[in-house]
Amino acid sequence: MNKLCINGRITMEPVLKELENNNALCTFFFANDVHYGTNKKTGFYKATAWGGTARLIAQYAKVGTELFMTGRIDQYRYEDENGKAVYDNSVVVEEFNFGGKAPEPEKKVEQQ
Repeated sequence: MNKLCINGRITMEPVLKELENNNALCTFFFANDVHYGTNKKTGFYKATAWGGTARLIAQYAKVGTELFMTGRIDQYRYEDENGKAVYDNSVVVEEFNFGGKAPEPEKKVEQQ
């Protein structure tokens, strides 16, 4: 089983890519705090979302937005320019909810 439940605040603006097959990919980074006793540890993670989930996150989530997410951990392996194996982990978001009040989408102002 590969199931993850995590919450965190977005630390960089989400990046949305519209793919050729009419699918969408959103990549973002978030911070998660873990409290143990009087101490706190903050972890920083990469996340990806696909399709409608990707479009919603890209439209409504900004830096500082809190998300409650469920999904899975995915690991990618590739070789860098020196031929060394590099491993990259990502949280694949399958479902999410906004923490607190969901932010309003940005309104674009037309210039005259």
